[in-house]
Amino acid sequence: MQFKYSNFLIIEDEGLNICIDPTRNSINNSIALVSHAHTDHFCNLSKTTYTTKETQELLISILPNPKFYFRDLEINKQIDLTKNIKLTPLDSGHILGSCMFKFDIENKSILYTSDFNSNPSLTSKSAKPVYSDILFIESTFGKKIFDFKERGSLYYTLSNDIKKDLDDGKFIVLGGYSLGKNQEIISFINQYLGVVPLVDSTTFKFSEIYNKYGKNLKYKLLDHNIYFSNILIMPLSLINKDFLNSLRLQLRKPVSSYIMTGWNFSRGSRLVHISDHSDYKSLIDFVDKVNPKIVYTMHGFSKEFARNINNELGIVAKPISEINQKSLLDFI
Repeated sequence: MQFKYSNFLIIEDEGLNICIDPTRNSINNSIALVSHAHTDHFCNLSKTTYTTKETQELLISILPNPKFYFRDLEINKQIDLTKNIKLTPLDSGHILGSCMFKFDIENKSILYTSDFNSNPSLTSKSAKPVYSDILFIESTFGKKIFDFKERGSLYYTLSNDIKKDLDDGKFIVLGGYSLGKNQEIISFINQYLGVVPLVDSTTFKFSEIYNKYGKNLKYKLLDHNIYFSNILIMPLSLINKDFLNSLRLQLRKPVSSYIMTGWNFSRGSRLVHISDHSDYKSLIDFVDKVNPKIVYTMHGFSKEFARNINNELGIVAKPISEINQKSLLDFI
């Protein structure tokens, strides 16, 4: 058995390459495990692809000509990948259908988190740590500067701010990522303000799949009906000062805009630190509760986070770019 890393993790067992969140298609005799449907975690593979049914539907909606041959994964249901490797998908709390991968290999365990959030939201449950000998963990917000407030408190403050804006006769624009964040924003607007917002076509497409799996989101597609609602939800990448000024001119009223992201940029809007990822404290706490023998950090601030795991928890940690097959196999 071998472990390799080349933009994504590969486990080789008995001539089979198990590619985890593969971002390119260049390996023969392989299968793919796709943790979720964000585009930086898959490519359009013409090979057997294991993922949840929710992720399958999202992938098909994203790609014009999907080439996947899907095999279903069910959260918390263990399957045999090979005679040596058992796989259990676990809820990652990131977006609809997203999962972590837990591998059991000869009485040893490996947990691969991919993108995850250990704090619940209005549309996702929280990721739960499980003991594992080896932990591969994302470190998107793996620096101490990333310290997000409790979600309930953020929802409460944001709802009060928006209510005040509405009372002042303002039109509201909220921006997040089309898949994941914007569905949470819709749910927030529904539950805290009792409003049916307008949404762009991409957010609408993904929200329809969310509703198919019981999320009960209420929204209306933006289609020459800008006066239907006083709240518009759209991708944050489309929100800028020029767009907001144009909207003010069209509506002939003031516009108040909010950006929901863990990153420190606002695009001319008010910034609200709501993320589908864990912040620094949550990442450290997750590692502590998994209590692995060794940690490999990946994505984001992998070097800084590995160093802090060593210093704060006394656990051996390395960026995945420094993966060493022998050091892994010592634990297997």
